[in-house]
Amino acid sequence: MKKVSVLLIVVGIIVTIGLIIYFRSVVNPADSDSMTISRSGSQVSEWPLFIGIIFTFVGIVFYYVSHSEDKAK
Repeated sequence: MKKVSVLLIVVGIIVTIGLIIYFRSVVNPADSDSMTISRSGSQVSEWPLFIGIIFTFVGIVFYYVSHSEDKAK
């Protein structure tokens, strides 16, 4: 379980950094709604930033639980 939790933490950090670098939110003045634009300028489906944060949080929780189970034994 520790290996899975470390993997989730690493994936969460990579996804968070990737979303910060490659996607930027732009407000469309026509309908005042935010849309996601890739670096090449095309509109793409939006990946919310909190997905990476959720992966990291779940990985930390799993690591804590597996670490506390080892102490209980």
